Amino acid sequence: MLVFAAFAYSEIRDYLLGRELLVASADDIPSDPTLLAYANGLGKAAFAANCVSCHGGDMKGNQAKGVPNLTDNIWLYDYGRVSDIERTVLYGIRAGLGKSHNVTDMPAIGRQKALNPDEIRDVIAYTLSLSKHREDPAAVQRGSKIFQDKGVCYDCHSRDATGIPDYGAPNLTDTDWLYGGDEKTVYKSVYDGRHGLCPAWIGKLSFPTIRSLAVYIHSMSRESAESPNNRSASGEAAGKSG
Repeated sequence: MLVFAAFAYSEIRDYLLGRELLVASADDIPSDPTLLAYANGLGKAAFAANCVSCHGGDMKGNQAKGVPNLTDNIWLYDYGRVSDIERTVLYGIRAGLGKSHNVTDMPAIGRQKALNPDEIRDVIAYTLSLSKHREDPAAVQRGSKIFQDKGVCYDCHSRDATGIPDYGAPNLTDTDWLYGGDEKTVYKSVYDGRHGLCPAWIGKLSFPTIRSLAVYIHSMSRESAESPNNRSASGEAAGKSG
């Protein structure tokens, strides 16, 4: 009888907390200790069951596949609020839904012959110079002109190359790279383009679970970014959107 009563209490508590979780403003949940603890518990389990295969158990992603690190408080789309993360979890990236992030992607500039190989190398020299790489000054100067003119790179990455989160266009001025920042990888990105995907979880997971995932990811990114070991790196990349 006591076991049944304990089970019933647990079920009722989960139901009530799940309902409170959905009624609350998503961005207010981190300031509510009870809801935060509940959401982080549910979100951690959901992440382990559904997200580890891409993002890894340490949540640091996979550059070979362009899977982002979720622990660094650096975001490709929007600004890392719970509501922003929740939208991505709900509708995905290029997942085929009307509300998926799908404004644009990285075009195959080389294969489309918009730039020739030498021009691509100059753009890469300019791009790498923005993140403190030592590059040939003449190539950097030529690449800057291509970036701002013929290559139309500024249209997504902005004139100052800090990216546009509405498009999911990353900041090119810091040292954080989605696919890797070596010359060979950046050349492939410019030549072949990129078309990163993230599945939509709406219809696959319950709404309380999806919100809990967003809260958990938000919590882990903040915890990692604010840790003593990461504090300097976090400050250095505070404007990163990719």
